[in-house]
Amino acid sequence: MSASIPARRTFRRCLAAATATVLLTVLTAACGETGSSTAGGKDKTFTIGLANADTTIPFLASMNSAFEAEAKRLGMKTVTLNGGLDNAKQAANVQTLVARKVDLILVCSSSPTAVIPAIKQANRAGIPVMALNAQLNPGADLVTYIGASDRQFGQGEGKLIVQALPKGGKIAITLGTLGSTPQVERLKGIKDVLKNHPNIKIVATPVDNFKNSENLSVTQDLLSKYPKGKLDAIVAQGPQMYVGAQYARKIGRNEIRFIAGDYSKQVEAAIKSGDLYGTVNQSPVLEGKLGAQYANYWLTGQKDKVKRPNYYIPLPLITKDNVDTNPAEWSG
Repeated sequence: MSASIPARRTFRRCLAAATATVLLTVLTAACGETGSSTAGGKDKTFTIGLANADTTIPFLASMNSAFEAEAKRLGMKTVTLNGGLDNAKQAANVQTLVARKVDLILVCSSSPTAVIPAIKQANRAGIPVMALNAQLNPGADLVTYIGASDRQFGQGEGKLIVQALPKGGKIAITLGTLGSTPQVERLKGIKDVLKNHPNIKIVATPVDNFKNSENLSVTQDLLSKYPKGKLDAIVAQGPQMYVGAQYARKIGRNEIRFIAGDYSKQVEAAIKSGDLYGTVNQSPVLEGKLGAQYANYWLTGQKDKVKRPNYYIPLPLITKDNVDTNPAEWSG
């Protein structure tokens, strides 16, 4: 026997109400925060930690700012700790982040080995760890590395040397902090290229520790040791080369080509003025943004978007030919 009309109307109203409730639930879940997850009916805002080698270095400070801004945009909280270029402090900072039970840790270390025992502690605590800006030696469980390949960076500098000295010549390479990943790998990259150009010879490898003041001192010593006609180019592994290049121009040593690494606003200005021949552009803003984005992908179940074991950012070469269309992102 069929139901009465009032009964059918009551059933339809109940069905419509139930359907609306299900639809509202689906829409609410779909519109949640990008950096949040829902478990047991409660929203969780993820907290990601960054153990930074040194937040006062202009390049790393710019990376830091981009990381924090992107994490905020994605709805995540951040904890950033300054390592002060001290290996022990950097390791202790990773341990602090483990103790604070952050959801994921990003490590930017000035040493490829010093932080590995601390990262192993994070591994045992079940906290995923990514390396940012500086690659680490094997020994700890890392999700991935985000940043430049320092060997490819050096190869870029090698290409600039060949472009600047088509007939060959004698060059000096001012080295960064001895034993650091950028110093070791960038030198390997330069030599990768120069081995196919025997008419270009490295005659000196003084150390400037990636510092402006030391680059000036080293450049002064080189110009004193090698008079005109005895040295054709000076190459630095970091942006500090603009300081020595400007000094050389002031004293009339215009015959020497100068090449830098990294692309600050000061390097940009020096390329435009002709003091520098060129540089390799490693973007700290891109690194910082990718660090936050990759953390978000990993924590929100989008692990397939995380490139593993490395994501190497592009490293375009900057010379007078393209400097006007590629503004620098940071100052220092």
